[in-house]
Amino acid sequence: MKVELIPVIEIFNSNENIKSPDLGPFWEYENEWENYNHLCNIAAGFSEFLKPYLKGSSLYAIEEISDIDLLQTINKEIEMQQTEENNGIEDLVSSFNGGYVLKIDDKSVYFPQCCSSLADIRAWENLLIGITKSFYAGHPYPRITENLNKIRFDFIDIQVRENFAPPISLSYIEIEKSKLEFAIIEANKLLQIFADRLKKINHMKKLNIKNIDRILIFGETE
Repeated sequence: MKVELIPVIEIFNSNENIKSPDLGPFWEYENEWENYNHLCNIAAGFSEFLKPYLKGSSLYAIEEISDIDLLQTINKEIEMQQTEENNGIEDLVSSFNGGYVLKIDDKSVYFPQCCSSLADIRAWENLLIGITKSFYAGHPYPRITENLNKIRFDFIDIQVRENFAPPISLSYIEIEKSKLEFAIIEANKLLQIFADRLKKINHMKKLNIKNIDRILIFGETE
């Protein structure tokens, strides 16, 4: 079994002059939503080369986002996190929305859910040290148990009765702990490259955001 964790961030733009699709969800009408998101992204100043991880979705693999689009994403995040005081970069305290796509044998099976973020890598890391009951990577989330060096993700017997989006075709997945550990190590390598890019853009564009990588990846201001 090949196991991967793919870091993705959510980039969603809307525009009152662009009509949104009447049909949903996006995974059933991927062409309509792909076109809509593309037009909205262009109108918001993103490049035409920005492509989602899954057709029609608003999730983008961090390693496939150009520096031009990453700068746009940073600026959008500053704007989104504005408080009533409008302190600009001082309001930047949260990590990018998004999270980690779990791939098994080159098939994406579990996507970031509502309220998930890049900071959720800590929840995945906790699984390696036996912290399973508090796993949270957005809601709904699977029930997770550990047995004989295997981690079981149960997508049926869950506490929060919501539908996974996109739907998960499997009722459960069992992953050897060693393989999950390798996937987490590889994901952290991608996060380090992403952190270096954030710091480079911060320096080159004189954004003056202290700890930009710690904030936008882990939600840590110090």
